Amino acid sequence: MNEVVTPNVAALADDRGNIRLAINAVLALDTFVGILWLRSRAGSGDDGHLRDALANESESYRLVRDAAFALKHGELLGKKPRLVRRADQVVAYEGIFDAAVFDRSAFDTEAVIWLETSDKSARPADQIAGEVLVFFNQVIERL
Repeated sequence: MNEVVTPNVAALADDRGNIRLAINAVLALDTFVGILWLRSRAGSGDDGHLRDALANESESYRLVRDAAFALKHGELLGKKPRLVRRADQVVAYEGIFDAAVFDRSAFDTEAVIWLETSDKSARPADQIAGEVLVFFNQVIERL
């Protein structure tokens, strides 16, 4: 994790408007679940059960998982409920108002990559990636 996943998430945090870095972070985080599955030997078959269990435990990972699947497949048409269904829900917006901060930096003029959900809400990709990184460190400690 320290060689690929963490540097990808850190790079996105340093350049929040870079779509390439956002996609790298999302895909690296989701791909890492395969390594967790091998380490945990969480059942038989593939890592799908572990992905679902982690998604039930962390809304942020669920968003990353769904965004990664949408990026890999373009559009998710199955019956499984997804927060992100299309690759074009990974988007850049400029000049976003951050209500959580009220100071002279409250208005970002730089582009920020957002993950839009099917219910039309959105969260910054760098924030989500950071939350998933913390969650994965907790999961590793449990293994």
